[in-house]
Amino acid sequence: MEANSLIKPRRGLSVQSNSDSIDGHAGLNITVMSAIGGKIITFRHYDRRTDDNKYRHYVIPDELDFERELGKMITMESIRQA
Repeated sequence: MEANSLIKPRRGLSVQSNSDSIDGHAGLNITVMSAIGGKIITFRHYDRRTDDNKYRHYVIPDELDFERELGKMITMESIRQA
């Protein structure tokens, strides 16, 4: 992948990358997986001090507003990493 290439994931969002690997960036790495009855959200954070990946998992049941709950989780994880 070229430096400064534009990555266009689904839903019309775009991400600017200045590196060959998105996984190499410090920040929030989020995975969303569908499950029976809801979604499983995984946040991954690389800790350079310990050279280790830290994972935190959440479940959003189908009856809750996905966007609102995901927004809360992103806010909470951003505060934890600050």
